[in-house]
Amino acid sequence: MVGVAYSFGNEFRAVRTIRRDVLECLFGRAASGLVNLIDESIKVVQLIAAESRSLENVSSEVFGLVPGELRQTAASSVVEILETACLLYSSLVNLDKLDDLDENDAPQQEDVNRRFGTEVRTEVLKARPDLSSGFGATAQLIAGGQAVKFGFSSHRAIIHFTVLHPVRHNSSLRDARAKLFELQRAREISGIPHAALIAATPRQDDPTLGSKQRDQLRVNQIEIEKEADAVNMRWYPAHSATEGATKLIQVAG
Repeated sequence: MVGVAYSFGNEFRAVRTIRRDVLECLFGRAASGLVNLIDESIKVVQLIAAESRSLENVSSEVFGLVPGELRQTAASSVVEILETACLLYSSLVNLDKLDDLDENDAPQQEDVNRRFGTEVRTEVLKARPDLSSGFGATAQLIAGGQAVKFGFSSHRAIIHFTVLHPVRHNSSLRDARAKLFELQRAREISGIPHAALIAATPRQDDPTLGSKQRDQLRVNQIEIEKEADAVNMRWYPAHSATEGATKLIQVAG
């Protein structure tokens, strides 16, 4: 099972429930195309259900995805519906098992950061192609030191990207702290007025997360926010590349 179509509160929705990092473990670099295919299929399924006001009309194959059996449940919330579906039908999205995943099972922090930064750049350039020169800039933070690459830099703002990963808690927290230090140092050297960390973060109601992961992500976000405030730095959580791009455009002006 890769997704769930459901009706709750007179609304018809469809979501992907298999996590990107699970697909990456299974398919490696080919996972990106598979995620896009699944997401597009999910969008079509939701459109069919919403327009017809019925899940029964989602009965044929959509881009290779085959709808399963239609079930009814007495769930009291959307999260409960999705958790029930995941636990009933898919070992790959079993929430208890996902809570126990080891960090070694997840993609490397550098890889997910690079992907998020690339996706943000793509979204920014759709709206503001004039900002293209700001991506990938480097700066030397100490005399004789190695050049540090930033996500975005201009005369107005310096920005780093990071990902608060639902599995790699420790490494993602270390990465966020390191990037805050680099931003602080770059701001001191350059005198550029605005410095910000844009962090990709899962939604708290993400159906692919277990309760332990939600709790740890919440703790990590609070920790990073406190550390950013302590050095007068801005940090912006973003649930998608589109949200990240919006924040970057706001900061960059």
